[in-house]
Amino acid sequence: MAQDYSGTAGQDPVGYDYQPGWYPTQEQQQYRPQEAYAGQPYYDPSPYAPTDHQASPPYGEAPAFEPTPMFEPTPAFEPEPVVTPDIPAAAAALPAQGRRAARAAAKEGKGARTGKDGKSGKDGRSGKASEPSGASSGPAGSPVDRARSFLAGALSGEHAPGKRALMIRTGAGVAALGVLIAAALTVTGDQEDEATAAGPAAAAPKTFNVAHTKTWTAQPVAAPPAGADDTLLGSWITADTLVRADSTGVHAYALADGKPAWTVTPPADGAVPCGLSPSVNSEGLGAALFRPAADPKSPCSLLAAVDTRTGKNVWTKPVSDAKENYTAHASVLADRIVVVGEDRAAAWAAADGKDLWAYAGQGQYCSLSGTAAGSRVLLHSTCADSNPADQAVALNAADGKVHWWRGLNNQPKTVTVLSAEPAVLLTTGATPADDRIFAWGDSGDPAAEIPVTTDAGRLEATRGALSPTPSVFFQDQTLATTLVPPNGGQPVAVAYDLTTGKQRWHTPVTEKGKTAPIGLADGALLLATDERLDQPAHLSRYLLTNGRATAGGGFAQGTGSLLTSGRLLTGGGKVVAVPEHSTNFGLATAFQAKG
Repeated sequence: MAQDYSGTAGQDPVGYDYQPGWYPTQEQQQYRPQEAYAGQPYYDPSPYAPTDHQASPPYGEAPAFEPTPMFEPTPAFEPEPVVTPDIPAAAAALPAQGRRAARAAAKEGKGARTGKDGKSGKDGRSGKASEPSGASSGPAGSPVDRARSFLAGALSGEHAPGKRALMIRTGAGVAALGVLIAAALTVTGDQEDEATAAGPAAAAPKTFNVAHTKTWTAQPVAAPPAGADDTLLGSWITADTLVRADSTGVHAYALADGKPAWTVTPPADGAVPCGLSPSVNSEGLGAALFRPAADPKSPCSLLAAVDTRTGKNVWTKPVSDAKENYTAHASVLADRIVVVGEDRAAAWAAADGKDLWAYAGQGQYCSLSGTAAGSRVLLHSTCADSNPADQAVALNAADGKVHWWRGLNNQPKTVTVLSAEPAVLLTTGATPADDRIFAWGDSGDPAAEIPVTTDAGRLEATRGALSPTPSVFFQDQTLATTLVPPNGGQPVAVAYDLTTGKQRWHTPVTEKGKTAPIGLADGALLLATDERLDQPAHLSRYLLTNGRATAGGGFAQGTGSLLTSGRLLTGGGKVVAVPEHSTNFGLATAFQAKG
């Protein structure tokens, strides 16, 4: 399934199958859970020092970004040679009941000592734990270390044992060592199982820490008209092409070499693009919106369903009869295209454009905005007769019926839908301190409320699913983005639980220069960092589960600010930067991991 590093409000873009190009690497710095930061400033110096970056080599030879590892491997255990009986055979000979008891004891952390009363290591006279004179309470270290100590005690004594006593002690030592080894295997196995349970989401892809070289830069199909707007309206990536939409058209470039592949024919003469769906579906169908004319006041009211394999329009539809100043947003689901316009939301069958449903609001003279994903459409609705005036309305994508609605009682100045699934929106108030993020579960409850601005800084949460360059991303019930300190220092990577509104974790960003959140991949938030003299441009990933950070390989010298200039997509073994403004950074530039 297609994956893009910019994310689409919690929904993986669906398109032609291709492999994301990222795999495991070393850890950049140790995460710090939320509890560890109580009463501390967000920006806290980390042991990871980006000044360790090597100076950039000659052009085209970008080095891998190699931060100092924070977790040193433990040296392999090499026991001293000892003469002991056949331990594996003894362990294997232990009764099954004994082995189970040993495993249970190891898991519960119970000791192996007994006190003078023979009960739980307690002294029968005083009730205190008994301790040998002049010694610690017991052998420290791993279960194997404790077993070795136990065995040594069994084979020694204050007086040299006789032959029969030696055989008895040897047998007891072997049995004890076998039990402890079985317990050690149980503990080790449990730890491995816990690591495996983290799943592939905890693993970075293989080439993440490999240096990336530039493979191509897309060139314009034709010279843009004088004064044409170069702002990115949307982008897609498929198995074969990279698609960029701006006022000059919807243009595709071959993923292999960046050469022009096709251009969408406008649904009317003189029509210009005004929007693109965040993704394409499994059949490679995307949606493009057009204005009838280049005039910015012309309504965004024409819809084209585009076959991204050929660039041909499968069908076209008008979405409104408005004459001017009309905005709309299109989303492509598995079998339908949903468009949310200013006065209604509507759905059409993806295959043939058949009308499926339309929704105009729950009152009179309603104004709508929003997006769709998965099985839901989330709207901000304001009607002349609604109370309160501003409402969040969730529709079933299948039939357009209201699934739930909730009033927004904080009297917001503006409302922006950030995600449809999960249901999240942003409200702004009279002051930045009044800005809030609201999230709801599938049934509309409970509502989590997250302040956008606090004493620690402000969340990068203004651009979500409606934006061609989102800055806040969602996976299941987790929100991930960055928090910018009020003093303008380096940002902090953060994640919030959308069911409670509480912060899950935050991890200071230790790189120098500009960094920006650019998407989700493999269970991690991705941040892009600009190139500096002592630091190559690169990506960093922060696990959504705990905020642990890992730095990726460096990008080619001369990459500059390209990675933070807009949207970042991956496909066909390439990472493609699609800048927000082509005049400054070009249409698109592709990179590939070396080797």
